[in-house]
Amino acid sequence: MDLRFIETLVAAVDAASLAAAARRLGVTPAAVAQRIAALEAELQVSLIQRAGRGMVATPDCEVLLPEFRKLLAIRAGLSGVLSQDQLQGILRFGAVSTALGDYAADLVRGMEAQAPRVDLRLVPGASADLYQQMIEENLDAALLVEPPFELPKSLDFIPIVQQPIGLLRPALGEQDLPFLIYAREAWGGAACLKVLHRHDETPRILCEMDSLETIAQLVEDGVGQAVVPQWAGLMRRHPDLQFTPLGDARRCLGLLRWQRDARRPVQQVLQQILAS
Repeated sequence: MDLRFIETLVAAVDAASLAAAARRLGVTPAAVAQRIAALEAELQVSLIQRAGRGMVATPDCEVLLPEFRKLLAIRAGLSGVLSQDQLQGILRFGAVSTALGDYAADLVRGMEAQAPRVDLRLVPGASADLYQQMIEENLDAALLVEPPFELPKSLDFIPIVQQPIGLLRPALGEQDLPFLIYAREAWGGAACLKVLHRHDETPRILCEMDSLETIAQLVEDGVGQAVVPQWAGLMRRHPDLQFTPLGDARRCLGLLRWQRDARRPVQQVLQQILAS
């Protein structure tokens, strides 16, 4: 099966037009039609059909499209795999927002100094979303909260930092404030909620959100108090807040990567920067 034909079909479906696909690929509309026809003959199904003024995928094509896209992604990734072994190419790195604040400057400076030919792409997101992007191979590595489940054997989680979980309050002013909750659906939020309930069995909850930076700002504004992990930038950006650890609970942040990538130079540079 010729990947050029698959690429042409996907381009035509995405553009809803044979002519637009032809312009994108630098070929004639007739060549686009011929490639799709050849693919249809090979698979013995109709793959594209007219709908109004445009072209759309047939039901059979809709079934095949996810696999076609995977094939194209694999082809696109092969050169990237080789590039990473030579400290060049693209490194797609995801991180939770607090980790980006803590590590982005070191990452950008460190990669520029040690791997200047690597194009670093930083992708923010929640831990669960970043994990899913790793599974779908849309990321090469991610800095996230330790997953609350057993990982596939193809993935490695390397702990980077243990962040104490504690009570965040305004240093001055009213102390009997309602609680701002770090979203319980978040992996780190679930751990914080357990600590909160050990500290206060019936807390007054004001609101819940998956944004630690916003929670810290609301606490500084005197809106409420919160049980949160102490990330590096917390007290640096909010020096007037009071953080008190509650027991020995921790939020573990670590590097999630594929086992197959462990010995690649770019991954070793990445781990070194994060660890230091």
